[in-house]
Amino acid sequence: MSPLEARYRRLLACYPREHRARHEEEMIGVLLAAAGPGREHPDPREVFDVVKGGILIRLQRSLGPEAAAHWRDALNVAAIVAPLHLLVLSLGSSAPVLWPGTWEPVGFLQAVLVVVRLLPYPLILGLALRGSRWAAAGAWIWAAAESAVSTVSTMEIMKHLGPDAPSVHPLTPGGVAFQAVPGCVVALLLTLAPRPAEGAALIGHRRLLHWSVAAVLSLAALNVITYLLPPDGPDGLRVDLILIAMACGVASRTPVGRRAILLMVPILASLYAVGLLAGPLRDAWPHYLLQTLLVAVFFTVARRGFRPYGSGTVSSPERLG
Repeated sequence: MSPLEARYRRLLACYPREHRARHEEEMIGVLLAAAGPGREHPDPREVFDVVKGGILIRLQRSLGPEAAAHWRDALNVAAIVAPLHLLVLSLGSSAPVLWPGTWEPVGFLQAVLVVVRLLPYPLILGLALRGSRWAAAGAWIWAAAESAVSTVSTMEIMKHLGPDAPSVHPLTPGGVAFQAVPGCVVALLLTLAPRPAEGAALIGHRRLLHWSVAAVLSLAALNVITYLLPPDGPDGLRVDLILIAMACGVASRTPVGRRAILLMVPILASLYAVGLLAGPLRDAWPHYLLQTLLVAVFFTVARRGFRPYGSGTVSSPERLG
């Protein structure tokens, strides 16, 4: 294989795999014939045309009528994964409060309040798995209630600690709206998803349960250890980000999984983007660089080394990975 042909083949990677399987040799022949003898690098205009063609075909497949089944199934998957993700995070972060060592009179009341605050998540998930449209209504009600409770709690903290305390987040309309994003996205997904229960069936109920239990136990153990042995330096490595990277790596191997990841981006961005962007400003950039590298490694390993969950789509049940 000549260097020019090798470079053309690398360029054609911007086309979907199925398209390359059918047309790659024909396209390579046309490009080599047009290049003439003696050339070792593609012409810039050829590079532009090849990349543009690949992007257009990918957009057509992603947004065209033939992708409707994939988007429908991705909505169903995201409508289950989004509230489950918030439940897992809440359970993991509540472990220090529920730890028996904190059950003094005030601590016990705080534990009861945490349990009461967690109840809507399994209720909404249960309604969604049963196919009830009340799941979306409950999600909207809970999103509004949680935003109101968070606002009132912040006002009470500001009253006792003062608005300039380091642990107090500024109470602005933008901040309140940003905190409401996860709950509102969950409610919107449950409203738009035609059959969220099919999303759980597509992933696999047992696999979904295994991932959830493993994530809750990992986060709870890390939070309890951090509570008992507070670190002196920067924040510890984010196990939740590593678990998300693994789940996204597995999901990215199927068309439905890739679309479900896109639908989950608003939730993930609202939960993690601000903390990650603020990290280097606190002179902790080596720590965050290591965190980013670990996330990339776990994503790559999960994408290449694990079998994709599910079987493609409900509408197209053959295995696609």
